[in-house]
Amino acid sequence: MKKIATGATLIAAVGFSALSVAPAAAVTLPFPNCDTAEAAGVYNIPASSAAYGTHLDRDGDGFGCDATTNPYNQEIVDQIVAGNTGVSDTVPPVVDSPQMEQMPVGGAETGVAQESTHNTSALALGGGMALMAAAGGTYVVRRRNAQA
Repeated sequence: MKKIATGATLIAAVGFSALSVAPAAAVTLPFPNCDTAEAAGVYNIPASSAAYGTHLDRDGDGFGCDATTNPYNQEIVDQIVAGNTGVSDTVPPVVDSPQMEQMPVGGAETGVAQESTHNTSALALGGGMALMAAAGGTYVVRRRNAQA
């Protein structure tokens, strides 16, 4: 019985640690497509940028992911290069009309996508706490069996 409990604890510990270490959203440069660049808030990417790729420049003018209303923002690309890829770290795109920032409780479904927050910290904390609980349980079982 001891081997089964120890094996289950080890499997749980490895599983939780793998979940807590994996990044929630990794953005690679250059962007794989313009939809990914748009989701990050990057438009009109010049050829001199790390975010530029020839596959993003359909008309061959030296600018990828062309947009008429949104200018290129180097700060967003710098944040991605630095590893700050969370949704809260990006500057939202410029819009012509003001939008609601938060859906009211009981609000009507309008079809507009809502950005979700990434709770990587909470996942890592939960995994660590579960790992500690499993280790504590293993310790108690081993102490109890050693005294018997």
